[in-house]
Amino acid sequence: MHNATKTEETDVVVIGAGPAGLIAAREAASRQAGVVVLEEHEEIGKPCHCAGLLSLKGLERLDMPTDGAYIKNKVRGARFYSPSGLTFTVEKDEPVACVIDRSVFDKYLAQKAAEAGARIILSEQVKALEHGKEGVVVQSENRGIHVKVAIDAEGASSRILKAAGLKPIDRETTVTGVQCDLRNVSMNQDYVELHFGSKTSPGFFAWVIPLSSDVARVGLGCKGGNPKEHLDEFAKKRFGVENLDVGIRSGLIVTGGPIDRAFGDRFLVVGDAAGQVKPTTGGGVIIGGICASIAGQTAAEAVERSDCSSSFLSQYEYSWRGELSKDFRSMLLARKVADHLSDKTVDKLFRAVVEEDLQGLFSVEGDMDFQSSVILKLLRKREILGILPSFLRAFIAI
Repeated sequence: MHNATKTEETDVVVIGAGPAGLIAAREAASRQAGVVVLEEHEEIGKPCHCAGLLSLKGLERLDMPTDGAYIKNKVRGARFYSPSGLTFTVEKDEPVACVIDRSVFDKYLAQKAAEAGARIILSEQVKALEHGKEGVVVQSENRGIHVKVAIDAEGASSRILKAAGLKPIDRETTVTGVQCDLRNVSMNQDYVELHFGSKTSPGFFAWVIPLSSDVARVGLGCKGGNPKEHLDEFAKKRFGVENLDVGIRSGLIVTGGPIDRAFGDRFLVVGDAAGQVKPTTGGGVIIGGICASIAGQTAAEAVERSDCSSSFLSQYEYSWRGELSKDFRSMLLARKVADHLSDKTVDKLFRAVVEEDLQGLFSVEGDMDFQSSVILKLLRKREILGILPSFLRAFIAI
């Protein structure tokens, strides 16, 4: 146990050792910045709240191998199910995504950050940020670290943002997610399943992600109601499995898009804490990782220039928004439309997709991470617009 008065100095402290924090640490450390990562849990990668479905293109973009030990399975498509059971399939000839073991994945990222020079300290919960004339002190349970730049990567439940004078994510736009791994079940391991309907998963959707030929990661997002009861009902309906009580994991799914500002004096925010998550699906590893990479590079440059002001660090904001704002706008539009659809309208939309063969649009142009092109084309299809309520048609036209 360290003495509570122990003080240290370093260039960059990253708060949180999830993927975004570790990628930011890797990028900053690889540019010769002194980096310390503080993680409140005693083990990297646990507890895990992530569905663990990542695009292979996204992994490549983050300079990560697409054949790493963290990969459990690869899939080449997705099957969509409407409230009444209508279905269509979107697929490619080759695998487009992988299912990962997040614990192994996060440990790999931690190894890379450490190899770049970052020091990772576990079981160290950050309590506060203290701003002074000479910089920022990151105060944890056992130490105070005087830093030039602090990077907040705490996740959706970030407690540090307000201390930095920034507005956190709107909890009203989050969804409660629950999931577990089911063994000895039957499904096609080449396809993910997405199930829609207010009875199955009010306010979001349910998923079946194959880890192998007989193991599936089954979960759902839920606004209102009891998430565990909905998961029980879904598992019983889909697999005939009852009374789920082992290995159920829960967490917040962020669907409201980025926070208003993700930088301040000597301070950057990345990943779920910054709302850098796809509003359509709640996936944030790749998108958050792209932003975290920019954050790490910006922090290292700020240290090198001895300019850690908000004016200089705003470059981080300009960079990630310049790269991703179009996709965030489109995904937020799709999420707002989806939030206003009745089960009856969802069924009509599925019927239109099937009858007009619109699933081909997904198959040819779809990208798991950069969704703006296919979303805008789909929403502006005459067959789709004609089904939507008039207020949603007007909303899309804005």
